[in-house]
Amino acid sequence: MDKFLVVDFETTGNRAKEGDQIIQIGAVRIENKQITHQFSSLVNPGIKIPPFIQQLTGITDELVDDAPYIEELLPQLLPLLEDVVFVGHNVFFDLGFLQQALSDCGYLPFAGQVIDTVELSRLLLPEQSGYRLSDLSFEFEIEHENPHQADSDALATAQIFLALLDKLDHLPLPVIQRLSALTSGFSTDVSELIRFLERSRFAKATLYEEDQWDYYRGFVLQDRKNQLQCSEPSKQSWSTYEEFITSLDLLLPQLMPDFELRVAQREMMVEIHRAFEDSSHLLIEAGTGTGKSLAYLVPSLYWAQVTGEKVVVSTHTIQLQEQLFLRDLPLLRRLFGEATSIALIKGRNNYLCLRKFENSFQDSLDNYDIQLSKGQILTWLTHTQTGDVEEINLPSGGRTFLHQVQSDANSCLNRACPWFSRCYYHTARQTAQDSDVIITNHSLLLTDLQTEQRILPAYRYAVIDEAHHFEDVASHLLGHSLSSIEVDSMIQQIVSDKGQGICDKLDRERAQSNWSEGLFDSLSKARIAAWETRSAAKDLFSKLYQWGMSKGHESADTNRPAARIQPESWNKEASKTIFPSLQNVLDWIRVLGEALSNIYNGIQGELEISYSLRGILSDLGGLIKECAKQKELLSKILQEQDVENVYWMELEARTTRRGVYLYMVPIQVAPLLKESFFTQKNSVVLTSATLSVNRSFSYSIKKLGLENSRVQALHYPSPFDYNQQTLLCVPSDLPSIKTDSDQQFLDGVARSLKDLAMVTGGRMLVLFTSYQMLRQVYDRLKESIDLKGYTILGHNIDSSSRTKLTKQFKSTANCLLLGTNSFWEGVDIPGEALSCLVIVRLPFWPPNHPVAQARGDFIKTGKGNPFMEMSVPQAVIRFKQGFGRLVRTKKDRGIVVILDKRIIEARYGTYFLRSLPEIPLHYRPFPELLSMVGQWLGKG
Repeated sequence: MDKFLVVDFETTGNRAKEGDQIIQIGAVRIENKQITHQFSSLVNPGIKIPPFIQQLTGITDELVDDAPYIEELLPQLLPLLEDVVFVGHNVFFDLGFLQQALSDCGYLPFAGQVIDTVELSRLLLPEQSGYRLSDLSFEFEIEHENPHQADSDALATAQIFLALLDKLDHLPLPVIQRLSALTSGFSTDVSELIRFLERSRFAKATLYEEDQWDYYRGFVLQDRKNQLQCSEPSKQSWSTYEEFITSLDLLLPQLMPDFELRVAQREMMVEIHRAFEDSSHLLIEAGTGTGKSLAYLVPSLYWAQVTGEKVVVSTHTIQLQEQLFLRDLPLLRRLFGEATSIALIKGRNNYLCLRKFENSFQDSLDNYDIQLSKGQILTWLTHTQTGDVEEINLPSGGRTFLHQVQSDANSCLNRACPWFSRCYYHTARQTAQDSDVIITNHSLLLTDLQTEQRILPAYRYAVIDEAHHFEDVASHLLGHSLSSIEVDSMIQQIVSDKGQGICDKLDRERAQSNWSEGLFDSLSKARIAAWETRSAAKDLFSKLYQWGMSKGHESADTNRPAARIQPESWNKEASKTIFPSLQNVLDWIRVLGEALSNIYNGIQGELEISYSLRGILSDLGGLIKECAKQKELLSKILQEQDVENVYWMELEARTTRRGVYLYMVPIQVAPLLKESFFTQKNSVVLTSATLSVNRSFSYSIKKLGLENSRVQALHYPSPFDYNQQTLLCVPSDLPSIKTDSDQQFLDGVARSLKDLAMVTGGRMLVLFTSYQMLRQVYDRLKESIDLKGYTILGHNIDSSSRTKLTKQFKSTANCLLLGTNSFWEGVDIPGEALSCLVIVRLPFWPPNHPVAQARGDFIKTGKGNPFMEMSVPQAVIRFKQGFGRLVRTKKDRGIVVILDKRIIEARYGTYFLRSLPEIPLHYRPFPELLSMVGQWLGKG
């Protein structure tokens, strides 16, 4: 396999068998890893080219009028196809058009081997975020001047293919051998390519760069000797902190050209250090652009270096956690010295368990997605330092496989595991133990509190970034949840239709060992109990689903109906139908747990434990614990409710699997946070762009449990000039949410968005508070004749991935992006890609959500006002996050349009207005605002 023809066609559509035709050919022949010939031509399709294709490709009817027909060009293309492997990017598209053209012109079909560069790149570039031609061209620094032109696309694909061959050629031979077997079920002839390479490598008897890899138990890992041998952290000797801060004016610009230490940054650095010195807590609201990450990292590193105390920095999202570790901290390490010890640690499930991954190769009944996932992980292991599975872009079906091979406490063999010395999770924990500053996330930090600090090293100082989420994360982690999906997954791990359950593995071990009759009987009982548990659980969750659908209301944040489980009414309604089914499930889970325990104890008492059996026993022990946990949670949530928690269920009503999700969380989180966290720490700094409401921190202080604590609160405004950078508009003539019908309001929203888009040229992010409203407006916009040249992107319609939609929005002209929930924060679209932000409604959480109801009821018991004490502050903080999506840099300019007149007309509207920077608000009829928007954009 050393001759390849890379082919790309531009066509009138994507249906070769239904009359679509080729309009351009691009072909590149490769021999012995060299480009030897290029061929390209326009093609007269004999039919009109659709306007969309003309716009996409730049190929018009006039351009192809004098071009040769396909039957004239095939004689030139056929010699290039002799004795080659056909290569394409999404190859079956191009191959389908080639075969149709050959058939139409009376030629035999192409019968050679085929390679898809998408499939090959997924295998060899597992960390790549996207596999489009443009993504891969960027990855390999390939100039791709004319996308959607066949000659340019074919040449770019050829260069990508050569780069992939080089990458494949430099993989260690044991990896090549494993990939050869794994790829036999791939869509194209990737396995033949790898076998060809394997044979040539054997002939040469060469291994590349052997020293950079760690060969162990038939696998190849990136050599991590330097990482595993942690050096002693160095302690720098500094003068006073004030002199150190002053020196940053000279030091930081040397590390970051054009850097200027901002006034707010300097003040934050001073105040955070003072809080550490005084052993007090500190809340800091820092507006967009203040540079708060640097402002808290510098004093944290300084404090750790000078005092020897560990400082934990926690973020809400893993993305920000990685950003701090990969972007900000390397610069600061140069400031504080290369020996500065900084660690990043995530939750255990983020790490690959090498023992489980090794054991997975005993399973031979893998589908395509699992084969691809295994191949991706094999490739990734040769260069990952962390073992963090978030680094890998697995296929959709690979997420299930990932669940089977991720690290978890229940099945860990610890030091008895042959992979312990190379374990990614234990390495991360050890690195954290030896480090000055530990970067983690809220979820892991709070989980550590629950496990009595068995994950993170002991620490007395912490920085909580994105602190407006801290209470919500605590609420979730201090509560419990269980879903029908989890129950079914547990059963699948015990008995599987594909023969990969723990009972199936035990059966294979039994065939090689001398099992007693009692042990064999326990295995049979476990199988029966597992299937009976599955059947009983299916019956229970079906009844729960029916009850939830009759009682529930759609939740804006999850797009799922939610129904509160209130003990008094629940016990009456569930006693006749649900409770008998629940008891049946609990009885069978108990029988299942007992049977699995008998197997576990019997094997340990009767058999010699081999390595493979030890691994199975460890997984079996984990499943025994999972049985007990699920039995306890089902009973706790559905039978044993108390007054300190709120209980509810959510339903997956938009898919065929009809998932049921059960939850319980504390009604009051603040006392738990105060007792278990804040009173245990010397100093905790909490920072965010949104902590104050109506220019007061009292709401955040109360909900975090910091009342009557030694706490200070500071506000640093954004350095941006919002008067010059932002135009704030509220239409006065739109239908009212309070007085007009929903349909009138939705019609008005769709009309306004259409008119705005035509003035702004798209470039609009539209924030909704419910998926239902988003869908209805999306449909109206799609039907609008005036927006035919515009692209409408809807969250959970065009894609459920926020990252994918944001990326597409940035790269698409005349685009409107409709988002909800997650789009209110964490979306960063600087520059001209975003010129208009529309907030459709003030972001109140739905009052009928069970948690809102329960916490509202609790406030009422204290004679409080739930709306003003909870609903309004929550909405204001979310509103501030949404407003912050528009201006991200000093150069950004744009319009904010709020379509909810309550911000002007309701008495609580001032809470929202006072949360914004001091900029003029234009409240006037929409036609006047459109004229103003057009003039304002024209000035830019």
